[in-house]
Amino acid sequence: RRTDEVNELFDEQFKVIDDIFNNLVAKTGLPLQQISHVYYKARGRIHSGFNHWNVYRHYLKVNRTQELRRLSKDVGTDNAQITPTIRGECYKVFQLAYPDTWQDILETFEEAQMMMGGPQTVSQRTQDFNKVWKKV
Repeated sequence: RRTDEVNELFDEQFKVIDDIFNNLVAKTGLPLQQISHVYYKARGRIHSGFNHWNVYRHYLKVNRTQELRRLSKDVGTDNAQITPTIRGECYKVFQLAYPDTWQDILETFEEAQMMMGGPQTVSQRTQDFNKVWKKV
């Protein structure tokens, strides 16, 4: 249980944080939600429930040759078994190759894969397309 002093300190400092975010809203014209998302994403503190590792497993299957070549190892790109160790190494090298965009790449890949899935209405396709288009 937190003490009253700690709760007061939190309240004071959260007001400072609120002022900073509100100042950014005023200066940029962006919504508060977008600013906070950018902040947390830039600081690596975002928790969206999106599992990049799981998406990368599928990305690796689709882009097998490219990703194995990135390792610069003689692992044989055609019939090589992708062990958990190799997958982990590929994932690390992928993150290093795209340090600022690897998460966006995987999220866009996942969205594109979902769009190629089952039948959708024109409205659903348009909405999904616009989401991906905004990222590009």
